[in-house]
Amino acid sequence: MQQPASLSAEDVLYEAARVACLAPSIENSQPWRWRIRGNTLELHADRSSQLTATDPQGRLMIVSCGAVLHHATVVLAVLGAAATVERIDDPADPDLLARLTLTGPHRVTVEDMRLHHALRTRCTDRRPFLGIRPLPDEVIDLLRQTTEPFEVSTHVFDPLQVGFRAFAARSAATFERRDLGYQDEIATWPTHRAPPTRDGVPATAAVPKVTRTGPAHDVAPGAMPGLAPGPGDDRYTTYLAFATAQDTRTDWLRTGEALSAVLLTATTIGLASSAMSDVVEVPGARTVLRGAVAPAGYPQLTVRLGVNESAPAVPAALRRSCDEVIEVVPTS
Repeated sequence: MQQPASLSAEDVLYEAARVACLAPSIENSQPWRWRIRGNTLELHADRSSQLTATDPQGRLMIVSCGAVLHHATVVLAVLGAAATVERIDDPADPDLLARLTLTGPHRVTVEDMRLHHALRTRCTDRRPFLGIRPLPDEVIDLLRQTTEPFEVSTHVFDPLQVGFRAFAARSAATFERRDLGYQDEIATWPTHRAPPTRDGVPATAAVPKVTRTGPAHDVAPGAMPGLAPGPGDDRYTTYLAFATAQDTRTDWLRTGEALSAVLLTATTIGLASSAMSDVVEVPGARTVLRGAVAPAGYPQLTVRLGVNESAPAVPAALRRSCDEVIEVVPTS
């Protein structure tokens, strides 16, 4: 599918920005804004959507922006548009993260179409996963290869390290339970946000606390969940950590791009997934996790991967309107 000749550069970029906003983000905060200038699409962080107690440095905010950046490249490819990606770290404009510039036509491949379909159908599944055996090595290798273009390393937790990761998660949860600022933020932000709010994790996607090998956030503390946990127990769930050699803003952005690539590839082969930020939100827990993933580098995020084929579909999360996140700058 090549880009229709009738579409202007502005039309192509607007469609890329619009569809890219299906990307995952920390607690569905959608902390991004797009700005279209001629044949360029700029990605900006939206500080008004930063979870300041959970993510005071803005690291997970920028990781989320990296995911939406990769999503945009997937949409451009299926539209038949080639583009360069410039990652930007400018102290004078700290919220400008990247710039996509159209460079000409692109021949659409079957893989482009598969990733685009995955982008449209992927969802975050917080339920324990099913399974009777670990994921095959060739599947793990495929997922790990998708992160290489972004200079992001991956670490697969072996069975003993899964327990180690769970210990780090429990330590982080204990700290966060004592943090009044965090407790206030998680009580008011992730769930039960009233219309017309179109961000946060909807109660229909929240899962009650269940027995699993690697605990995840209780995104609806004290709330009646809308999604049953199902029969899974996470026994054969794969836990994948993303790590970078350095810990800069550009590394955070690249981590988000790698996250998007892994989640979309996982979707194309029928795997369920969910990103987990709990063990990197608290500095002490992140330091503990770094010991486990060394020499991969600085841990940025972990992901659960598994099978939930027979489980009911997860309700789609709401998204902010295009008017909120996309600005078209007139050119003279």
